[in-house]
Amino acid sequence: MSVVTTGSQELCRLELDAPTATISLNRPEARNALDLGLLEALIGRLEECIAAGISVLVLRAEGSAFCAGADIRSDDGTASGRPGRRRQLIEDAITLVSSFPVAIAVVQGPAVGGGWGLAFAADVVLADEGALFKFPELALGFLPPEPIVRRFVEAAGPVRSLRLLGSGESFRADDVALHGLVEPVPRDLLDSRAHELAALFSRAAPDLLGVLKQQITSSSARERNNDE
Repeated sequence: MSVVTTGSQELCRLELDAPTATISLNRPEARNALDLGLLEALIGRLEECIAAGISVLVLRAEGSAFCAGADIRSDDGTASGRPGRRRQLIEDAITLVSSFPVAIAVVQGPAVGGGWGLAFAADVVLADEGALFKFPELALGFLPPEPIVRRFVEAAGPVRSLRLLGSGESFRADDVALHGLVEPVPRDLLDSRAHELAALFSRAAPDLLGVLKQQITSSSARERNNDE
């Protein structure tokens, strides 16, 4: 299997080792805040991985923060409650991450707002003891993007989702509110744990992984409908 690594100065670094790919957010000087450039680069990398038939995605970040959320310095109307291009790109990125048969998020430091949404779009979330999850959007006057709400309900259920998304509270990786949603991992073992899990998943036939995920998603949706 060939390995292709992009230049370290790019906004999103990509390592391909089919059937696994690692994408690294690479805007550490801004704590990987989501401006239009980073989002466009991320979506481009995700689309590259899909075109290459990648079945196991590892999403990580350079620097001290996974993602500090939307970069409001590059406001396009989102911060005032109006849908804007940045918000649409966040929704698109979340949808793409969730489309892989298996996605693993590796979180260090803050994962805020859309950054938390990106992490939770993954099927497995690994986080160190310094990770901090927070969703402050309601206090800023606007609702989270619909794909984030849908994913939180799928992963956490309606009651926990209301607290996680609506309270503006900060949560650590080992917080009881995140129990079963986040796997706490020592900081120096984060990447090795991600690679270990990626190697385990990569042994499965990609088509079967995709079918299994669809079955799980369909079963979960039926259960929610039955409860309503």
